[in-house]
Amino acid sequence: MRNLLGAVVFIPRTGGMSVADHQLDATGGSPKLSIFQGVATFAMVAALLYLGAGILVPLVLAILLAFALTPLVTWLSRRAHLPDPLAVIVAVVLALAMLGALAFLAGTQVVKLAQELPGYQQTIMTKVSSLQSQFGNTALFDQINGAIAHVTAPAAGLEGGGAASRPGAPIPVTISNAIGPVGIATSMLGSIVGPVAMVAIVTVFLIFLLMGRGDLQDRFIRLVSAGRYSKTNMAIADASHRVGRYLLIQLGVNITYGVIFGTGLWLIGVPSAVLWGLLIILFRYIPFVGALLIATVPALLAFAVDPGWNMLILTVGLFLILDLTTANVIEPRLYGSSTGVSPIAILLSAMFWATLWGPVGLILATPMTVCLVVIGRHLPQFQFFETLLGSEPVLSPAERLYQRMLKGDAEDAIDLSEDYIEAHGTEDFLDTVMMPALSLANREMSDRPEALPQRRQLVQSFEAVIDEIADTPAPETSKLLLIGGRSEIDECAARLLAYRFAQQDMPSRVLPPFAIRQEAIGRLDLEGVKVVILVFMGEDIRAQTRYVARRIARMAPDIRLLVCALNEVSISETPDTLHVDAIVHSPDEALEMARVTHVDQQATTIAPAKKRPFAGAGRGDDALGKAIQKVADDFAMPVAAINLLSDERHIEDTDAYALTKIITETRQPLILQSDSANPLLDDNAFLQTNGIDLYAGAPLILADGESVGALVLLDHKPRSFTTDDIERLSKAAEDLVKQFGGEPKPRARAPSRRRTTKTGTAP
Repeated sequence: MRNLLGAVVFIPRTGGMSVADHQLDATGGSPKLSIFQGVATFAMVAALLYLGAGILVPLVLAILLAFALTPLVTWLSRRAHLPDPLAVIVAVVLALAMLGALAFLAGTQVVKLAQELPGYQQTIMTKVSSLQSQFGNTALFDQINGAIAHVTAPAAGLEGGGAASRPGAPIPVTISNAIGPVGIATSMLGSIVGPVAMVAIVTVFLIFLLMGRGDLQDRFIRLVSAGRYSKTNMAIADASHRVGRYLLIQLGVNITYGVIFGTGLWLIGVPSAVLWGLLIILFRYIPFVGALLIATVPALLAFAVDPGWNMLILTVGLFLILDLTTANVIEPRLYGSSTGVSPIAILLSAMFWATLWGPVGLILATPMTVCLVVIGRHLPQFQFFETLLGSEPVLSPAERLYQRMLKGDAEDAIDLSEDYIEAHGTEDFLDTVMMPALSLANREMSDRPEALPQRRQLVQSFEAVIDEIADTPAPETSKLLLIGGRSEIDECAARLLAYRFAQQDMPSRVLPPFAIRQEAIGRLDLEGVKVVILVFMGEDIRAQTRYVARRIARMAPDIRLLVCALNEVSISETPDTLHVDAIVHSPDEALEMARVTHVDQQATTIAPAKKRPFAGAGRGDDALGKAIQKVADDFAMPVAAINLLSDERHIEDTDAYALTKIITETRQPLILQSDSANPLLDDNAFLQTNGIDLYAGAPLILADGESVGALVLLDHKPRSFTTDDIERLSKAAEDLVKQFGGEPKPRARAPSRRRTTKTGTAP
């Protein structure tokens, strides 16, 4: 079975040879064999699910009920101090009693409705005749009249004494086989045994699952963990939390929905309003269409009962208002990310499971799909489940923008850019979205002539985006000259740097790579230029840089030549190896270097870049480290730290970095305590895996208004954090900024089309 599951695992191709490539290389045949194996595996699993429905359906129902009842069992055993077996029995009995009461109430309502149905025949016939007179005599109305007469005639005949009671009516002759008591009993048992057996099997499974939940979890971890216990345990905890939360929220929403719907029908006057309220509670577990199926019946009854049309209009209006409000307003707010399943995945899952297991499959579709998505999120071999079924974006903002630009969809690329800028700001967009998108393009696109059309299409889309979001006119002359090193992508990166320079009142010109090629560099206009910056996204920069350095040194010896190498491979390069004045590796370093050179035009050498705020982040035994330790001592906390957005070590820890981003974007303290409900406590792996019970962070805001990181306090034990503590923490952050925040940067001049940054509040 393990080999069968492995056959359908999707392995993304990020470099090197894929599994299919190895198979092709080893056999010399076609990789279609692996596709066939995947299809065959899927067919075998589907066949097993279909043929084993008699066993699997009760088991799955029991597992889902166990998810829902586990919190109640835990409460009874820990808070009510009941023995665990007794707590399980009490929880199961309460659930069965609730289901039995609902079934009894629904049954009495069905019997009552069956007795009242014949009395509505005359109203229905009158309405149909009225419609027939307005729209003409059609075959459809004849069929409706025939169906009404067929349904109501037997009951009406019984009420009137039957056909034999009418004078002159022919005496009906009926030939039938007499059914004795044994036959009647067999027929009744045949209709009862199936549901009763299903309930009994589910109940037995449920009791054993709840009583042995700890042992079963250990066995499951041992079976699927393959030695990765932490990952498997996290997956089980996540699945249990999401499925249990979904079931409980769905139950609460459905009960509220049913009570409001039933009460509304009762006030309108629709017969058996309690029955329709009960049924809609159950049928709303069927995605998308469950509530509509049940709401159709009371609408038809309203048509049959009321001689006018008011009852029908009110019934339909009640359903539409209630359903649209619940589906579009209430459920999205309550569920949030509790399921993590996309709507299309829920729809396809409902169709799949309904085909295999019938109506029960519709009810089980969403919980089982949630389990698959959680498994795919935590276990790499099943990651394709999250990719296919999950609701989270599978591409990062940079990848999405790159994909739009790659296919030349400039309009969609502009929309994505504007949405991101409204949420995070232009500077963050350039650094975390646009520049990584160009890095993707540089890695994937070769310099060969056959790739030229695709590169041009990407560059055209890039120019459309940058012209839309950074409408800064290029000066005819400037002291700063930026030149793309080798390709059109390097020129795009140079345009991004030029926009950053313009924000700091340092206008610059941008030239394409052709300007420094052998056939054109002799005509390079360097009049008034003080600094030339060569921008490279690629890895091979040494030969080109040395050639340009020699030519510019002969043409204009006083010009300072800088290199901005935006790739990791060129880290080993130095100004000596490249024959330039300085080399930088990030837009911020280029901006700082250009500012120093731009301000001090008389300097004979380029001054080193200014020391960045909070250098070292206080990880050593320097003055900053001692100041941070003093903050921890003042709050009696075991850990205090400086988390900077620019710290590469902090960026690698994505979950901790996400908390810092919240603090810097909202510019407000963020307090998370294990004894207070907050989605971040459940969804953030940094807090869960490190056992952090208190997280307290305050923003570090420099004198120029830039929010660069957060001062964070951590404790592994639950403790209170009062309003006074929050004020003290904010004051400590301000003091650290004054001591170690460096010299304030000049405020950026607003561009001609400045876009506002939308910030939220700390959760």
